[in-house]
Amino acid sequence: MPVIESEIHIPAPLETVYAVSKDIERFPEFFSDVESVTIIEHTETGFVSEWVGVVEKLNRKIRWREMDEWDDAAHTCRFRAVGGDWDKYDGVWTFVAQDGGTRMHMQLECDINVPLIGPIIKNVIGKLAKANVDNMFDGIRKRSLGEA
Repeated sequence: MPVIESEIHIPAPLETVYAVSKDIERFPEFFSDVESVTIIEHTETGFVSEWVGVVEKLNRKIRWREMDEWDDAAHTCRFRAVGGDWDKYDGVWTFVAQDGGTRMHMQLECDINVPLIGPIIKNVIGKLAKANVDNMFDGIRKRSLGEA
């Protein structure tokens, strides 16, 4: 089960980067690996959303339901899949004001079972998940800077 960690420094204010990251329904506008995100329920600390992701290298779509718990005071988000294609998908985002901008960090643990090719695909999941997180960070960076 891959554990992915990624980090980026975005030269934009913490509140801007945090707000862009929290506005997940807009991810398909600037993040090509996401086809759609729909918030289906609001909770006291966050929301439940339905995602459709695109894995171009595997010519496959992945669908899941996700619970996001946002802590606006600490600038963190804990998330986990609560249904769908992922066998395990959970992690945390942290946002810290640093060097005139924002340091954004994500730790993600994920696992997916694809019938018939599962053992082969598990070797590739870590690399694809890392590339996916890095692409998402780049999209958030561009949106936070007004480039996307």
